[in-house]
Amino acid sequence: MRLADRRTVTRFEILGELWGSVQTVEPLRVCNLAPEGALVESGSPLRVGSVHAIRLIRGAEATEIRATVRHLSPTHPEGGGVRYLVGLEFLNLGEQAAWRIGRVLGEPERLNPGEG
Repeated sequence: MRLADRRTVTRFEILGELWGSVQTVEPLRVCNLAPEGALVESGSPLRVGSVHAIRLIRGAEATEIRATVRHLSPTHPEGGGVRYLVGLEFLNLGEQAAWRIGRVLGEPERLNPGEG
C-alpha cells in the first residue's frame, strides 16, 4: 500500500492489462414482441452477437430469458441524442416463458404449464 493512501482496505496496483466485466440494468422500451424475439429501444449500443439476460416484467410477473443481439440500428429521437433499436432473438424460451409471452400477445388462454 502506498504511504499517501489512507483507505482501510488493502489495494493492489495492476501493472499491465486486466480484463473484467460490468453488469448493468437498463430498462428497455419494448417496441415489438414476438414468440421468437423482440425489438427494443436502448440508450446503449449493444454489440451484435452478444448474449444478455433479459427480464420481461408484466405486472407482478417476471420472466427470465437469455437473448442474443441480431441487429442494431441508431435512431435520432426528436429531443436530440441517439437511441438504438436492438433486435433480440430469444435463446432459452422455456414453456413457462412462452406461455407468458403468449398472454402478452393476446393468444387464446391455455393452461399454465404445470397446471393439470
